[in-house]
Amino acid sequence: MFPNPTKLLVSISLLLLGCASDYNKIIEATETAYYRQDYNSAIPSIRALYEDSASKDRLLFLMEAGMIFHSKGDYETANKVFKEAEDISENIRTSITKEGLAFLLSDNESNYTGEDFERVMIKYYIASNYLMLGDLENAKIYFRRLDFELKEMRFTTAQYRQNNAARLIDAYVSEKLGRYNDSRVQYKNMEQLIANSPTVMSDRYVLAVKEGDSRDQGKYAKGAGFVQAYNRSMQRTDVKSDNLSEVVIIHEAGKSAIKESRGKLLEDEYFALALRGAIEIAIRTEGAGASVSGVLATLSTAENPIPIYKERDPSGSRKRHFYINDVDVGTAEIMNNYSETAIKNFNDNYKALITKNLTSLAVKIVAAVIASEAAAKAIESSMGRKEKDDLVSSLVRMAAGAAAGLATAQTIGPDLRCWRTIPSNFQVKRIFLAPGEYSFAMESDSNTISNAPSSITVEEGKSLYLSIRSYSN
Repeated sequence: MFPNPTKLLVSISLLLLGCASDYNKIIEATETAYYRQDYNSAIPSIRALYEDSASKDRLLFLMEAGMIFHSKGDYETANKVFKEAEDISENIRTSITKEGLAFLLSDNESNYTGEDFERVMIKYYIASNYLMLGDLENAKIYFRRLDFELKEMRFTTAQYRQNNAARLIDAYVSEKLGRYNDSRVQYKNMEQLIANSPTVMSDRYVLAVKEGDSRDQGKYAKGAGFVQAYNRSMQRTDVKSDNLSEVVIIHEAGKSAIKESRGKLLEDEYFALALRGAIEIAIRTEGAGASVSGVLATLSTAENPIPIYKERDPSGSRKRHFYINDVDVGTAEIMNNYSETAIKNFNDNYKALITKNLTSLAVKIVAAVIASEAAAKAIESSMGRKEKDDLVSSLVRMAAGAAAGLATAQTIGPDLRCWRTIPSNFQVKRIFLAPGEYSFAMESDSNTISNAPSSITVEEGKSLYLSIRSYSN
């Protein structure tokens, strides 16, 4: 008797192709410690991952590490990490979408390149960290670099990838540095992207006041009603008062959307139909004799290789009220929704990714078929003359197709690598306060964790930037 063909072929194919890694499990310990605000555990955990990682994952681990140091308040170390991430990202500027998810063995085998809006976010965090260190000049340098990226993106990508939080804070920094034209340009950009924003309307009025431009003060008079300025007793006052200083609250809210499996590959009718045709063509082209139905039967166990982004913290991502000396000063406006951007980016490109990658996926499957074919021929050659009938040969061929499908199914799972420590959205609020000491609090509930300060010190002539991270556990 000849050997069991199915067992032999499956063993050979699995040895050839191997399995993909699961990023969710790799980052789990680090992420758990981070969201407990246990930075003393999260930092050595992410350091170990980085030091042990292959070069393909280093950018992502640096992005995660940068967020951990930023949330801890170690802004100098955060910038060292983010700058290293920036250097890597500049050298691999092709996005995952443009790269096309090549399906070479597994998506997890390719470099993590990040998307263009994530590379912008790296620069944003470098600028933000400089702000927290009180270094407006260096912050402005990075906002200028960031603005160059955003200008390029306006001509090549959808508007939802634009980072209005970065534009807004850049405008504030430019105002403080006396570069009013830079501020005006950013406000105009935002007016085109988020028309009727009360934040932008109020800021246009404030800019007109700072410049002493009576014409623009009249033009943007509607925005005056949205400006929040308070005296030392937290009574509303005119923003034109001489001794007021600006306080900018940057609320990094919620946990970002993350990648999950879309489910079984063949459960997607569009993908399944197109894939069948591509496999048939590839098999004919390569001259393989395995059964298409055998391949597809076992491919039914495979996951869709294109992941989907899903929300995971809607409660923690919502707006929250802020209180200064127990006075409710309202909520911040969402100026950049990272989760929404990531979700739309993948959803908008889903069918295009399928179409673009059908051929490469089919070739990968057929390569496994050919390897199994060789094993099938070896088995047939070892058969006795009586065993070489059409039925047995058909079974061997069917087993070859099934083994190829099973082996391939192990390697085409989705790449679940994504930036898991970043906030879901960025909310920004600017108010004007008289110099002094104030109590500070953020609206919370039993499930919300926040690193908001309990008090703030406002100094005359100085801008105060507050970076607040919150989410639900």
